[in-house]
Amino acid sequence: MSHQARLDAVMGTVGNPGRSFQYPTKPDGKLMTPAELFGQNVFTLKAMSAVLPKPVFASFVRQTHGRQALDKVTADAVAHAVRTWAMDRGATHYTHWFQPQTDATAEKQDSFLNLRSHFTPSGEEVRN
Repeated sequence: MSHQARLDAVMGTVGNPGRSFQYPTKPDGKLMTPAELFGQNVFTLKAMSAVLPKPVFASFVRQTHGRQALDKVTADAVAHAVRTWAMDRGATHYTHWFQPQTDATAEKQDSFLNLRSHFTPSGEEVRN
């Protein structure tokens, strides 16, 4: 790259508009602290207990404590609850991050598909 091309590239960035960021605020208008913001979009046991039927939630808790094996009914109910919870918050994609037995990390990325949605020719979802 020539000196002039480098100079032109640098000068081209000077006129770019700056980025803006809306900091998260509390209902009273004050800025949220990182501690208040952290974990806000985590599907916790508290969130799970609010959306799952009581018997399914109790079964899930027993399964996480090793008292019984994970059954398909509970797994399907939890998966549905997580998907609904995430989509209610505007999620369109999700990632499964895990550590397989190979000592390396892996991830699987997917997206939610709503067959009742309408899309523009460019692929943008039209919300009513």
